[in-house]
Amino acid sequence: MLRSNTTTEADRGQAHTLEGFIGAMVVLMAVLFALQSVIIMPTTSGTADRTVQNQLQQETKDALVIAAQDDDLSETVRNWNESAETPKEGETGAFFGADQPGPDRELTYSSGSFANQSTLGEILESRFADRGRSYNVELVAANGSEFETTKLVYQGSAPPDAFTASYTVTLYENDVLTSPEHRDEQIELREAHEDEDYNYPIPPAEDGDGPVYAVVEVRVTVW
Repeated sequence: MLRSNTTTEADRGQAHTLEGFIGAMVVLMAVLFALQSVIIMPTTSGTADRTVQNQLQQETKDALVIAAQDDDLSETVRNWNESAETPKEGETGAFFGADQPGPDRELTYSSGSFANQSTLGEILESRFADRGRSYNVELVAANGSEFETTKLVYQGSAPPDAFTASYTVTLYENDVLTSPEHRDEQIELREAHEDEDYNYPIPPAEDGDGPVYAVVEVRVTVW
């Protein structure tokens, strides 16, 4: 009888040890599965984050290049409606189809209205807005020794980790506006730009000897 009890206790000890080992294996497998199931988002730090950022920046560059191929960027820059009413009392002039106030009470595009007006807007909406990302689109042109920035799309102040891509468009003095209200009206020359009633936001180039009206940087910032 003593011998049988000793054997039973040994068997129980082995069983408990085996149960503990199996339990540890189950926990370990669960941890490994959880680690493998983590989805790396764009905000994840490290190499994965840089890879995602680089990919998104390349997508932004591609959108600008595609839009430039069918002259969409130039047409977008010239889509100006001089008679449009703005939130600023007594001031007129906005890009055609702009539908929301910007930070300085100027009219800017929402992502949807910009998509309705340009190829660039369509691409940005499908690649970024539909995926929950925000972006600003700005026009930057030299005005003497300084640069003037005009907001096309404004969705807020960009955070420090936002990324930017840009494309340069050249406007010529014989180019025409593309908005329905002013279609085929030639871009005003430098003398006309000095008129207080003329609100086209792109300043003329300082050098007035050539056919170039202005060189404009179309800048897209995404976050």
